Amino acid sequence: MQETKSYYLPRYRSVIVGIILIVIGLGITFEGIELNQSLWANLQWIFLNFESASDFIVSFILLLFKAGFIAGGYFYIKYSSGVERARLDDKGFYYREIPKGSGMAKLGIDIEPLSFTPYSAISDISYKKSLWTGGQIIVTLDSGPIPLVALGVLKDDEKKEIVELVKTRGYPGRLD
Repeated sequence: MQETKSYYLPRYRSVIVGIILIVIGLGITFEGIELNQSLWANLQWIFLNFESASDFIVSFILLLFKAGFIAGGYFYIKYSSGVERARLDDKGFYYREIPKGSGMAKLGIDIEPLSFTPYSAISDISYKKSLWTGGQIIVTLDSGPIPLVALGVLKDDEKKEIVELVKTRGYPGRLD
């Protein structure tokens, strides 16, 4: 049995993203505070506004957004050392894909499980470096080539190591 090798998002990137999310959440929270208003009016602006039903609904939705940004930033920082982007084991290659869909779906990129491809399904894997895309791993499956954009945050040495390990563990012995 071969060992499992994992590759993680650099810690400083997760911390930076977490700080940005917290700053956005706090900025949205305190942007409308007016010093000449009463404490009650400012607290209603920060949390929930009880002046009318429509104000309450809007403030409740805004409260969810504010809390989401702050909580998301907190969790990005808390779990910054454990954000796995790729893994190799004796069964195949696991990698993070950028989800299709809205920007909100893409914000949760690290929540979804890693995509799995058995070594036998990989026709080719290569590492290409260009001025525009930087170092990029491209996996070719029967369905076509897939650029692994989410692995772009890994160091170039790690990307090259992934390519070499997949080549030694997997697809060269394919009998197609």
